[in-house]
Parts: sequence; C-alpha cells; structure tokens
Amino acid sequence: MAQVKAKSKAQPKTTKKPKSEARNGYNKSAWDRHRDEAPGPTPSEQPMMQALRAEHRHIANVISLFSEQLKAIEEGDLVDTHIVYEIMDYMVSWPDRFHHPREDLIYSRVAEVDPSTADNVDTLQREHDDMAKDSRNVLNTIERWRDGAVSGAAVVETGSKYIDRMYSHMNSEEQLVFPQIEAALSLDDWRELSADDQLRPVADPVFGPRVQREFRTMARRLRRNVRRGVERGTMVEWIGIDALMESLEVMTMAYDASRHSTGDHLRTVWDGSLETLREEPVAGLFHCAVNNTRHTVKWLSDMVEISRDTLDDLSRVNQSRRDRIRLIDR
Repeated sequence: MAQVKAKSKAQPKTTKKPKSEARNGYNKSAWDRHRDEAPGPTPSEQPMMQALRAEHRHIANVISLFSEQLKAIEEGDLVDTHIVYEIMDYMVSWPDRFHHPREDLIYSRVAEVDPSTADNVDTLQREHDDMAKDSRNVLNTIERWRDGAVSGAAVVETGSKYIDRMYSHMNSEEQLVFPQIEAALSLDDWRELSADDQLRPVADPVFGPRVQREFRTMARRLRRNVRRGVERGTMVEWIGIDALMESLEVMTMAYDASRHSTGDHLRTVWDGSLETLREEPVAGLFHCAVNNTRHTVKWLSDMVEISRDTLDDLSRVNQSRRDRIRLIDR
C-alpha cells in the first residue's frame, strides 16, 4: 500500500475551511441530522424506497471517510493513497452505474404520474449526469496525484467540491423528491417498476454480502470507523450520564441552600414579630411590617445569589462534558 505524507511547503497554500461546511448550504451535519430525525422504515414502505435510503446511508459513510482522508492530506498527515483511490473508484463503479440510474427510472415514472414534479425530477437527473462527470474527474485527479503529476492540494480542492455536491444532492432527494415519490406512486406503479429488469437489485461491492477484492482496504477502514463510532457513542453516553448525575447534585445543593435560607428568614421574622408585638402591642404592627419587608428583600437577594451560583455550576458541568467529548474526538 502506497502511503504519502503531504508536505505543506511543496503545495500551494489553500484556504482552510471546515470540511463539514458546504458552500451551497448543505453539509454533513445537515445530512446526519436529517438521517437521525427521519422516521425508520414502516411496514408499508416499498422495498425500492428502503433500498434507496439504505444506499444513501452507504454513500454517506463512504464520502465521510473520503472527507477524513482529504483533511489528512490538507494537514500533511500520513495518507494511504490506495484508500483514497478505492473511495472514488467505488463512487464511479457503483453509485454512478447502478444507484443513480435506478433513481432516474423511478423519477421518470413519478414525472409521468404527477407532472408537477417534472422540474424537480429533471434537475436531479441532470445532477446525476454532472456528478458522474465530477466523480470521474476526481478519480483522474487522484490517479495523477499518486503518479506525482499534481499536488495534494488539487485532490483536496476537487474532492471537497464533490463531497459538498453529494451531500447537497442527497439532502434534496431525501427531503424533497422521496416524499413526492411516496405520495405519487400507487401499488400498481410499484409493481410495474419492480418488473423492470433495469431495476433489479445488484449486489453492492462493499456493503453487499461479499466485499470485492478491489475495495477490501476501504471496507476494512469503514468497519474500523464503525467500531470507533460505537466506542465513541458508549463513552459519550457515560459522560452524559456522569454530567446528569453531577447536575442533579448541583440542583440538590441549590434546593438545600434555598430551603435553609427560607427557614432561617421565616424563623427570624417570626421571632422578631413576636418580640415586637409583646413590647409594643399597638405600634408593633407597623414595625413588624417594616421588619418583614426588610427580611423579604434580604431573602430575595439570597435566592438570586443561590440561583446565579447554581447556573454557574451547571454551566461548568456542561463545559466539562463538552471538553471530555472533544478529548475523545482527538
């Protein structure tokens, strides 16, 4: 396996930006949020729609790994060039050859059934053609980079644009077109589509039952990322539980402080009022009212201080939780 370390001095300086921020408003965070919030498969969901959504998750995992590799190239870290090549070879040989054409056939049926979707369908089908050209261009750039003909900065630039476009495209499909598909197509439409030979399932060379040899390096890295994600999720969960327990302790202390402060003020007011009324039965009522007002203001001041301290403590607990999660992600 060829490994290279990108040297920042030998490459033209590029403007750094977080890889999760897309130029066109869609990004990995938006995709992950939409994926996590989206309802799971329902018994009535058509198998083809389940397959399309599953393939989107697979594509998202692959381009997430690609983003990690681009970040490593940009920062001058050691990179396995074969993994970088396998990623784009997969995108060219699987989504561009099978996933997108199957979507196009389904989209075409939707446009026939519901003409109001024609514009959206046409836009996405043109994007499929453009992305196929983009993916081949990125793959070509990677091949030239491995041969030493172009710098790592060129791979980062073309690859980043491709990633942004993929996230944007998948978000458009999941949020806009997929609901239109499910609303427009009837069971008869789905039966006819299922009978189309071009829509027959084709085994994914990475996520299918058998990983093809040319993608084994990438598949191993993806599995490692899954394991790392599970481990991270477990650690984050425990950190969250620990922070919750600490927050409950803070709230308990605040409750105790408020209760004791209130009890002390009530006893002071009660004892003072009894003593005043014994000494001055008539004028004592006025003095009691003045004294009670003064103690109420003092009590309110104590409550404000306790609340402020409690909020500060809760903020520190939350900051500690975020810091511990950041240490995990390093």
